[in-house]
Amino acid sequence: MTRVEALVAAVAYMIVTMLLLAGILARELFSFSIWGVEKMAVFAAIYAAFLGLALASASNSHLRPQFTDGWWPERWRPAVARLGDLLSALLFLWLGVLAARYVIDTHANDARSMVIYWPLWAIQIVIPYACFSSALRHLAFALEPALKPAPDIQG
Repeated sequence: MTRVEALVAAVAYMIVTMLLLAGILARELFSFSIWGVEKMAVFAAIYAAFLGLALASASNSHLRPQFTDGWWPERWRPAVARLGDLLSALLFLWLGVLAARYVIDTHANDARSMVIYWPLWAIQIVIPYACFSSALRHLAFALEPALKPAPDIQG
């Protein structure tokens, strides 16, 4: 799952780059605009960003308040980490349900983007996916802490 998400996110970033570069080259070298190129780049960036959320969950590299690390006795830390993952799983599950309901409403109303007139649900579908993917990972980490990668602490 992680490899596919990383591949799709990388492709989305490449699409963003190619679209923006094509728009700039067309405008600066040939004095014309490519219709909708900026909107398409934004949509590709949305995919990359939300897949990045799922990838951050998979690699245990979310931003977190490290100043709280010393608040708990050493023997409590594994239990606190499991509780944190369980709460994260519940939060992502709740956000995923809300996002899914939003996408369903968008689809039912046949909402479309301005300029390029694409159906918005096709763009928004990545939001509940990323939330459910992150919820599943945090639940797995809560149930089996050995699956959770060590945090990549940079400072």
